[in-house]
Amino acid sequence: MGKRKRSFFQKSLIIILLIASIPGLIMGFSIYWVVTGKVENELRRLHHNNIIQQERNVEAQFAALEMTFSHWSYDPNLGIKLKELNFASSYDLVQEIYRTLLIIDGSNSLISHTQLYLLNPKPVVIANEGYTFVSDSGSLAQYDRLLQERKSILWMDAAQLPFYKSQGQPTTLSLVSKLSNGSSSPYGMLVSVLNSERLRDLLKTLNPYGEGTSLLISNEGGWVISSAGSSTAIDQALETEFRSRQGIEESFLFTYKDITYSISSSEFTRLGQSWVILSAAPLSSITSPVLLISKIILFVSTAALALALILSWFASKRIYSPMDRLLRKLIGDRSEDIDVRSGAHNELEWIEMKWDALTTETKELRSRLDQQLPVLLEGFLMQMVQGYLYTLSEEELRERLEQFGLDLNEQRFGALVVEFRGLNVPEARFKRGDEELIAFAVGNIAIELAQNVRLTCQTLNFHDSTLGLFLILPQDIPEEECQSLMHEYGNEMIRILENILKLRAVVVLGHTTDQLSRVPYLFEETRQLLDYRELNGNKELLEVNQLNQISAKLDCPYNFLLEKEIIHALRLGSGEEAASLIRQFMNELMTTGVKKLIVLQNMYLLLGSIQHAMLQSGVNPVILFERTNLFQELSQLQEPEELLNWMEKRVIGTYMQELMGRQGIQQQQFVEKVLAYIQEQYQTDLSLESCADRFGTTPYTLSRAIKQVTGINFIDYLTNLRIGHAKELLRGTTLKISEVAELVGYQHTYFNRIFKKVEGVPPSQYREMIQKE
Repeated sequence: MGKRKRSFFQKSLIIILLIASIPGLIMGFSIYWVVTGKVENELRRLHHNNIIQQERNVEAQFAALEMTFSHWSYDPNLGIKLKELNFASSYDLVQEIYRTLLIIDGSNSLISHTQLYLLNPKPVVIANEGYTFVSDSGSLAQYDRLLQERKSILWMDAAQLPFYKSQGQPTTLSLVSKLSNGSSSPYGMLVSVLNSERLRDLLKTLNPYGEGTSLLISNEGGWVISSAGSSTAIDQALETEFRSRQGIEESFLFTYKDITYSISSSEFTRLGQSWVILSAAPLSSITSPVLLISKIILFVSTAALALALILSWFASKRIYSPMDRLLRKLIGDRSEDIDVRSGAHNELEWIEMKWDALTTETKELRSRLDQQLPVLLEGFLMQMVQGYLYTLSEEELRERLEQFGLDLNEQRFGALVVEFRGLNVPEARFKRGDEELIAFAVGNIAIELAQNVRLTCQTLNFHDSTLGLFLILPQDIPEEECQSLMHEYGNEMIRILENILKLRAVVVLGHTTDQLSRVPYLFEETRQLLDYRELNGNKELLEVNQLNQISAKLDCPYNFLLEKEIIHALRLGSGEEAASLIRQFMNELMTTGVKKLIVLQNMYLLLGSIQHAMLQSGVNPVILFERTNLFQELSQLQEPEELLNWMEKRVIGTYMQELMGRQGIQQQQFVEKVLAYIQEQYQTDLSLESCADRFGTTPYTLSRAIKQVTGINFIDYLTNLRIGHAKELLRGTTLKISEVAELVGYQHTYFNRIFKKVEGVPPSQYREMIQKE
């Protein structure tokens, strides 16, 4: 009767779940049947290009080895003088030959060992281990055949060399270079055998998947080198397949034992010989990621459809539960139905109606909130005046107050404090206990009076029979006119409170400022002046400028303004400024000619204020000074200079170290970024000023930070870095001194001077010393 089941949202949800699972299934089939083949071909192409690039790198290493070996063939130690070599008398020359062979072995990681064969005066083979005269006719014939080769340098199978024992050894290559020194007939030859293990490692780089095989084949020499060491069955099958294709295809598929391999080939020429590199990788290693992902997508899509058909009802019930809870909250009972007499056809329309009703209620609550906004404003101003918002910047304070509706654009701010008295006199209208009512009445009078004298006033109830007035004045009014306006305003306040409310009042006029962050100091010094009023006065108007004049008449003068500046410097973390202000504080005491006891009393008061400021900054002085009684330490000091040193080092210094320790991690991270930049740009024209500009700081701050972290200044760090790189270039290259200087960021002449200053010797002498070692 008049009820409708709440099923509209739930039925719609079930349909959406079923429809949402269909695109996933279609996408899975599309990827598996359409995209997989294209991605597989693309991966094969990329694999082939990668292998070709690696093959070029292998060819480049062989070319570099040939170039190096050609240079050694013309080494002076292997010159024509070897024709007259006498092992008995030419000891120094033999030693130079051994040294040269040793250097050749170490010049390239592919070289295993090198031997020198000399024809005259007597056939001899010289190696690192010693020399051996050749007398075997077979070996002499092999050496003569090599000397008769048309080419001056050639590659060959190391097994064809007389001295190479190939039993059980894998196939490797040797590089032979004849020694002729420009003559038509060679007098010897230089033979290097390649390291078979390094050669296999080089071929393995052609197959990054770690499976399959790689071959280096000579079309002319008949040798085959495999990355597996010895020739395997798949190597032989691959070579046979390649030769049957006659090298027509650079990339093809090859099936061996039910495994399909992707074959990439590259043919190049070395010293007139035709070489071929073959790389075979299982196709599954290349395409397995794509196949796996496509199968997973297909499986997940199918499973998602089946799961959606089974769990759609249960999922809809669970997803619908928030809607059900919302309905029950709005209905207010456990009913499962909606009354259609409300005009709603389903639960969504009914929620919309409820939402409109809640919106109307929200507007009413907003109106009430606007009525409470003055109370919130007074609370924020009270926190600001009492110094609890010192962590907020000037812009943040202005933004907060403008959110409360105050216009602070081009305005000045003033402080005024009213203390009302006379509650116990017979003619008084108010009694004890009416302080809050009085504060409310005085605040209303102050606001109405301010509107008549071009002021904006906000009241602050300190709940101690005093009322603070935060005044906003136009900034275009001079300071003297502002003080005159506030003076007139204060006198009128005293008159009205006495005539209308029958109250005696003391009004203290503070300074004005254009910075909100200074307002707490204005109110603090203004409220302090209340302690110097005359108790028997009927009415009184005081100005904060009288504070120092009144305190100077006391037996114990105390400079409150300097104390506030000291506390402000400590809050900003400026230890040097705080120490300077403390010294000024002491000097003013000493110029008045006060006694030691008065000086100590002032220092006691100052120390207490400093400890209070430490507590406000989050530093517990009891823990910071390890539960030491600072007042007892202070009482034991005798001379003014001792007092100053103790305050600067013991109190201010300890506090500054604590603050610096909290900032140390940030400074460490900043310096690490700067040092990383210097290490990248040391070759350029770097300077302390350019680095400071790049990282948004001053040269002095940057230099001091680097000194604190590294222990050396900016110039020394940069010099050490450049000289270190220069030493590496002098040791490992044959560059000229001027080129080395340019590479490390120095001019040639200045580089010589700075290098000698750091290392004690010029760069050229340093290189000679390294070469001798």
